[in-house]
Amino acid sequence: MPDYETIISRKNPLVTRMAKLGDRKFRDLEGLFRLDGVKLFSEAVRSGVGIEYVFATKAKLNELSELISASGARAFEVTDEVLEKLTDEKAPQGIVAAARKFPTLPEGELPEGGFRALLLSSIRDPGNLGTIVRTAYAFGIDRIYLSRDCADIYSPKTIRAAMGTIFRQKLTLVGDEIELVGRLKSAGCEVYAAALRQGAKSLGSFTLPERVCFAVGNEGHGLDDSLIDACSGTVIIPMVSGCESLNAAGAAGILAWEMRRTR
Repeated sequence: MPDYETIISRKNPLVTRMAKLGDRKFRDLEGLFRLDGVKLFSEAVRSGVGIEYVFATKAKLNELSELISASGARAFEVTDEVLEKLTDEKAPQGIVAAARKFPTLPEGELPEGGFRALLLSSIRDPGNLGTIVRTAYAFGIDRIYLSRDCADIYSPKTIRAAMGTIFRQKLTLVGDEIELVGRLKSAGCEVYAAALRQGAKSLGSFTLPERVCFAVGNEGHGLDDSLIDACSGTVIIPMVSGCESLNAAGAAGILAWEMRRTR
């Protein structure tokens, strides 16, 4: 096993700096985000995410020595007390890493042929966002478009909820959602807003086009009227009477499954 530098103080300057990665402003400043635990670290390395630092107990350094070496990261042997400062996880599994932000895709041209996408507007809960990413990847969604006021994709809670799929699902940050909808429609992609409006179609009652995108809105107030107006139409998920709505992640999961089922 290689000789690793040792850190035993919670006041070590690097530890103090990396402990701030729970804060979005600091993540943006550093261009780094945090990985908690063995699975996320392993998935990140295998997905080609650049790892900057690894902090691990002696046992985990022994167990993961080949993977740590493959990551090319600067690795440190630390105590349990140091690990506790680096993460808000109750059981970080003996390893915490700092990784360089992975790039999102530009809006660009749509691929030829079938296309399945989700447009997420103002999804503020990082757990919801991570769950949607994980579900969309499982159902083969080609692209997720995210408004810039969505939760941070590099938040530890988002990363944890999405697990390794966050490194593989195609994501695009969108500056102007209405403009995006117009360009999608011009490219032959129908965009349906998940919203209750007169004339809304019931999911499963019509055949989805070859190129389709569903827009899902904020957990509290849904989609803005202007965005709904820009879409090709509206769609509702049929539910039993007395149930007003679904959690945003649940709704997005059902829409993703319908796109998968009818592909």
